[in-house]
Amino acid sequence: MTMSNFTVNNASTLKLPQVNWPDKTSNPTKFFKDLKYALSEYGFMVLTNAPGLSDDFQKKAFSEVRGFFNSSRELKKTAYIAKTPYFRGYSLPTPPDSGFGQVIEAFQYGFEQEPFCEHDDKTQPIHRRLFRGPNTWPDAEAFPGFRPLIDDLNSRYHRLTHLLGEAIVESLGQDVSAFHKYFDFEDPDLAASLNHNYSIAAYAEEDRDKVRKEYDKFNSNKVGAHIDGPPFIALLINDRPGLQVIAAEGKWIDAPVTCRTGPGDYHVPVIPGSVIVNTGGTLMHLSEGKYSATLHRVNTTLIPEGETRISMPYFLIPKMEGDLIPFGTSKVEAVGAGGYESGRDRGANASVNRMGTFPQVTRRWWAEEFVELSQKQRDEVKAETQAAIKLAKERGERFKK
Repeated sequence: MTMSNFTVNNASTLKLPQVNWPDKTSNPTKFFKDLKYALSEYGFMVLTNAPGLSDDFQKKAFSEVRGFFNSSRELKKTAYIAKTPYFRGYSLPTPPDSGFGQVIEAFQYGFEQEPFCEHDDKTQPIHRRLFRGPNTWPDAEAFPGFRPLIDDLNSRYHRLTHLLGEAIVESLGQDVSAFHKYFDFEDPDLAASLNHNYSIAAYAEEDRDKVRKEYDKFNSNKVGAHIDGPPFIALLINDRPGLQVIAAEGKWIDAPVTCRTGPGDYHVPVIPGSVIVNTGGTLMHLSEGKYSATLHRVNTTLIPEGETRISMPYFLIPKMEGDLIPFGTSKVEAVGAGGYESGRDRGANASVNRMGTFPQVTRRWWAEEFVELSQKQRDEVKAETQAAIKLAKERGERFKK
């Protein structure tokens, strides 16, 4: 991915647009107007008064998750992600010299599911072998509240993604049945994570200026700027600054914090009980580019030095069989406005996305499949990213006018 053809300036005085969930009932005209504006002109929004994600619940969630990440590595590795082929569990911090401008450890989870088949049963599509399976939980005696909290968080997120997904389809002038065609509430595909990002203090003092300079470049491939390809939408709560979005006039916008869990003032607002929402490549395609996926990143240099940042992203992924036909149409173009090619193996795309993110699992369980499928997935990511950049340019021109 490169942004070399996309002129981006440093800081923006803009803020991500807010959409108030209760307006959906009390003032639907305003709600849908705000929703459409946020997703067409920014690709990101702050959903305020988000159902199920109150400030009290978020504080409880961040407390439990910080307790896990602040524990010893030995205890965290009781849930080591490479124990099973299903990409569930704890991954060790990326080393500071990994070249990505981030030091991050994480925990992946989903719904508890029985495996569809043996992971190496090649008579079945790869996504059925990889996405369906049990979670890998840490030691229950050491973390008695961890699994109940994550199960609760998963359910709350899942309900909201479907309610919001229906509203998004409605905002595009389509019947909500178009959403249900691709998303089954009772039989979901999803990816969810708990992320723990370290500040610049995790780097050796002599390396910190190098990291800062990479974040200043904007055409750097070393700071994790990306779009979310497979999902329809992504939801996220966070307790420290760091998330940045390229939107509107083509500058980095600093996203707010959704829950205050530490003392001191931040350079971004804290909006309790909110959730940050962004569009993925799937929605970019299904809306025929009306709602574009947006480049974003976590800026290590914005995390208060000496502190860490917890975020909990949640990705709603469509059914992986069959083609994605844009809402309101009967067939898909060879290459759609979102860079999507008809006939794509979306299950393989989503699977390889996971493989590339967690090589420790891939090396043990999926090495052969990764070699077979990775080049195709890289080409698809490149096409979607280029489409997102093109749409962002057009959006920036509209914004200037």
